[in-house]
Formats: sequence, structure tokens, C-alpha cells
Amino acid sequence: MRIAFASNDGVFVAQHFGHARRFVIAEIDEKTYDYAIIDIRENDPPCRVGEHDEVKFENTVGLISDCRVLFAVKVGNLAKSRLQLAGVSVLEKPGFIEDLLQEYIRYLRRPLLGRWKRRDLMDDHPCFSAKAHNTRGRLHLPVSPTCNIRCRFCVRKQNASENRPGVAAGLIKPEEAVEVVQRALTLCPEISVVGIAGPGDTLASPHAVETFRRVHAAYPELIKCLSTNGLELPGKASLLWEVGVRTITVTVNAVAPEVLEQVVAWVKGGRDLIAAQLTGIEECAALGMLVKVNTVLIPGINDKHIAAIAKAVKAAGAERQNIIPLIPQGELRDTPPPTCEEIERARQEAGQYIEQFRHCQHCRADACGIPGLSDLSRELYAGRELETFSHG
Repeated sequence: MRIAFASNDGVFVAQHFGHARRFVIAEIDEKTYDYAIIDIRENDPPCRVGEHDEVKFENTVGLISDCRVLFAVKVGNLAKSRLQLAGVSVLEKPGFIEDLLQEYIRYLRRPLLGRWKRRDLMDDHPCFSAKAHNTRGRLHLPVSPTCNIRCRFCVRKQNASENRPGVAAGLIKPEEAVEVVQRALTLCPEISVVGIAGPGDTLASPHAVETFRRVHAAYPELIKCLSTNGLELPGKASLLWEVGVRTITVTVNAVAPEVLEQVVAWVKGGRDLIAAQLTGIEECAALGMLVKVNTVLIPGINDKHIAAIAKAVKAAGAERQNIIPLIPQGELRDTPPPTCEEIERARQEAGQYIEQFRHCQHCRADACGIPGLSDLSRELYAGRELETFSHG
């Protein structure tokens, strides 16, 4: 693998990506971990005195597109998105090139035992593994009331009948969660995962983190799983790890702004959703979490964009992708869902870059039981007064 270092003197990484006049290129043998400096590439910086030159910017990205990792002091959100689309992971860290190489090699050589534990974790998760899908159960705790983006196909509802994401019979409070988990395990002893998937976004409010903190203290042996749109994910990996989260699902429906604007009508604060998603995935994966990406396949909008999504999220550190068909509703209620052939074609294209999960059941935000075999949510919450939430 090749590693690029933004270093003007060839010794120390001290440059912002857009200001680098040269990149030092090292190559690491992934079997022996031997390494060598193989090239120094001169660059015409695209950013000078606050000005941005798009042609030079594209040339700079292309200059290191054969590398798997870039070390730089700082990389802007736009550059991160473009680099990750090119398959280049970004590490913002200054230091001597020799020291950074040694540190990265130690990371690559981390004990295999950890990888075996990750495989065991995946094999026990019914939403990550075909092996576990019909044998292990999951519990979704509906604690997150609000959202920070508005997808054109999303309609959140409060009811006990519809079987799809964004729907729950109501909300529970974080302080009620441990009791709910206890009752769920009585109803379905096969439960191996406690997840939070809504009905709003899990990181748009503090409810999910507080819930995981309480559940992890009471049930450390259960897998904790969080689903999010990723807008608030950057900078949260350590906190999520602290409260027990080891698996995470990020919904990524586009990695190009012109496609995203056809999928998402509004993002809180007008922030860069794509950059946030890819950065968040990278940070969680680097910490050791298993990351899966959900992608809603929307004919005529992102159906020609699926391979690009797969390539970008894999480069960021995701291990699996779950391509799910559009449920026509909201602004896209007149858009036909993809056919079985279109779904399979998308999975084949994406499967060239990232392993595919093919057993999604479009679970509710309060689902309980073994996916596809039992839904015990009504029994679980029978007699309990649930809080309401916004339908927006």
C-alpha cells in the first residue's frame, strides 16, 4: 500500500492539504510490513491566500489518488470528500514522517485476536450477518425524538401497525430502558443486540447516548448498536465506545452533492452531510467499531451512483453495505420502488467494493424479536404509557 505525506521538506508533516508543495510517498509491504520512501511528488498548491483553484485542486487529488492513506496537518471537508471518493483515507496528524510510518505500521500489525473478536461480534448480530439473521434477536429502543435532516422519502409516524423505519408506537425515556431490556429478554431470550434506530436520529439529541450508558452498565454482554444519518457522528466515536457501542450503521444515500440534493431536502445548519458521514465512519472504524452502511436505492436518482457510494464508504472503513429498496412516500411517493432485478444489479455493482448484506427487514424503531420471524413489540410495551413524538 502507498501512503502520502504532505511535507514540504520531505521530513516533517506540517502542511495543510491545500497548501502542500510536495508529497512524500512511502510504500508498505502488507505481508512483511517493510517500507520505503519511493517518490517525492511536486505539487502546485490549489489554495493560496484564501483563494481556491478548482483545476489545481483536482490535480492535487489526482496526484495522490494511487495512495490508500494521506497524512496532513489539516484537510478541509471538501477535500476529505473528494479524497475518500478516490479511495484515499485521511489522517490529520503532524509529525516526523519516520515516526508516523512506524506508528501506522504498529496499527496495521495490531493483534489478530482483536479481528477474531470482531468476527464473532458480527456473527452474533442479526442485522450484520446472514448466519445470525434467523437465530438471533434484536431490540430497538425508541428513545430519539427528533431529526436533523429531512429526507424526501421519509415520513416518521407514531403507530403500532406499519412495519418500516421511522415508525414506533411511542417513545420511552432513557431511565426506562433497563427495565424494557429485562422484559424483552424474558419474551425473547435469543436477543443478542440492543440497538437504537430512532424514530428520529440517534445523535440529534442526547437520549440515545444516555440510554446506552444505562443499558451497557446493566447488560455489558449484549451488543450495543447505533443507527444514524451521520451528521453528528464526527467527534463522537470515543463517547460511543465509552457507553458500549461496538456496531454502528450509517445511512449514506449519496456521496456527490448533486445526487444528495435530490434525496435530502434540508440539513440542519446547511452543513456538509457527505463529509460528516465519511469522517464519522472513518473515526468509528479506526477505533475498532464494526460499521455497516445502509443505502436506499432510489430509481432515477441514485441508482447509477451505487458503486461510487460503495467505493467511498469502504475507503472510509465500512465493512458491509445494506442496499434497501425505496418505500415510496413523502415527496417521493410517486417514485416507483426498484424492481428485484434493479436491486440485485445494484448489489452486484456495489459488491465489487464492499460485502453486501441481503436480509434487511425494514425494522421499526421499536422492533423486538428475531428479524423476519417474530415481532414482540406489542407484547413488550403492552400496558405501558408511551410518550409521543413529532411527525416532522
